[in-house]
Amino acid sequence: MVEYKNVSFVRDGNLIIDNISFKIGQNENWVVLGPNGAGKSILFSMLMAYNIPTRGEIKAFGKTFGEYNWNKIKSRIGIVSSTMSRFESVLNRMRIFEIVLSGLKRSIGIYEKITEAEKKKTAQFITESNFESMQYKYYRNLSAGEKKKTMILRSLITEPDILILDEPCSSLDLFQKEQILQTLSKIKDTNMIYITHDITEIIPEFDHVMMLKEGKILVQGARKEILNQQNLQALYGLNVEINNIAERPTIRVIND
Repeated sequence: MVEYKNVSFVRDGNLIIDNISFKIGQNENWVVLGPNGAGKSILFSMLMAYNIPTRGEIKAFGKTFGEYNWNKIKSRIGIVSSTMSRFESVLNRMRIFEIVLSGLKRSIGIYEKITEAEKKKTAQFITESNFESMQYKYYRNLSAGEKKKTMILRSLITEPDILILDEPCSSLDLFQKEQILQTLSKIKDTNMIYITHDITEIIPEFDHVMMLKEGKILVQGARKEILNQQNLQALYGLNVEINNIAERPTIRVIND
């Protein structure tokens, strides 16, 4: 579904992404794991054409960036990221129902006539997502976790082939984080790319892992082969121990 070939990205003379190549296949859910500043968000912002690669080639759904109308590619991809915060003033004036429906319009805010079919689809989708009791609340009155879930639903209502989740649990408390992860665990028929620095967020549904460090891929592949103590020690530069509880990894720093 997605392929990067020898992709690099330079900003202000600094090499942010360094000659990266990988493939994401159909029915694969990937975690992109790495410390802050590793280049994780930049890497996938290029798939959305928010940033343009300095060198290399990006393909999605068999089409090559620069040789095809990329808006058609983007219409098949949903994204939830902190960049949406720049629309906070608009979102604060909207109710959850309106925000989720705006995903169908592919806009922040609603500037076109809403059809009865769109209203019906939105209502049904919110009900199926167990968010019915919240749908008429204003965004400005939501908790951080409720805001994140709203934006996830806004992306999912379009039934994207790929959903990019860029640090969706950042700033959330433990309860809110688990609520978001439970929402993600129920997603079907959409490939997820989950960007994080916290391995405790890796739910069983994620079957592939990429570890990114200083703009380079350290390791990548099937989760069972990649998510181990040796690779995590190399990633974080710490002596760590990894354990799995109910198919969720935990990590502990070992002090000498």
